[in-house]
Amino acid sequence: MKVESNLTPQRWTRRGWLASVALLAGGLAAPKVMAATSSPGMPHAPAQAGQQGIPVAVLLGEGATLIDFAGPWEVLSSVVYAGCAGFDVYSVAATREPIICDDSRLAMGTNPRSGLRVIPDYTFEDAPPPRILMVGAQGGDDARKLEWIRRTASKAELTASVCTGAFLLGKAGLLDGKSATTNRIAYDAFEKKFPKVKLIRGVRLVEAGNIATATGLTAGIDLALHITDRFYGRDIAQKIAAYEEWPSQGWIVKA
Repeated sequence: MKVESNLTPQRWTRRGWLASVALLAGGLAAPKVMAATSSPGMPHAPAQAGQQGIPVAVLLGEGATLIDFAGPWEVLSSVVYAGCAGFDVYSVAATREPIICDDSRLAMGTNPRSGLRVIPDYTFEDAPPPRILMVGAQGGDDARKLEWIRRTASKAELTASVCTGAFLLGKAGLLDGKSATTNRIAYDAFEKKFPKVKLIRGVRLVEAGNIATATGLTAGIDLALHITDRFYGRDIAQKIAAYEEWPSQGWIVKA
């Protein structure tokens, strides 16, 4: 997402205000943390301001659940306003044909009538390699998609899922021997399908080394804040949580 450099009164968006008055850089009040917590050690040195943002590939497919990717996208794309390099987020799909997001009718067996149409930025063939791969709930689990997930995850520093996106990671063999979570309504089906995975119930997210999985829908926002914490530190993540007016502290990984 690009920030307009020449803002007019008609273009005073929330991001425009931030760009003009530098609220986050000036120390916007962050939500108070009530319990002692600690973040897992970062696998690399944090990026510095002025450097290129950390590339994040968001996998899209038929009937993608909008909030599963739009929620994390909003958070990650806002991190740059906290005075660091932030994240460069882009979408990847099998083709660049528009994807109609699920408006809950797909689950009932009917075609979406109000689903947002999204045009992917890249295809499996031309997508740049990401440092972070994110997979939300969506249709399609063909061999080509699963192979792309495996290949991309093998080179990424972190692979993450939201909601039933965990099923795709499981089918790609990325969760065997690890702990993971998924949408609570899919707990039993997930546990039955992936007996080699330790399902964790009743949590917002689970991090297992270079894999992070979140439960359903808005938990993707917690996941994105946790990713921000992991790559840029607690102070930056708390500033972004305050900016997004996000009261949950489910993104904080307790020691």
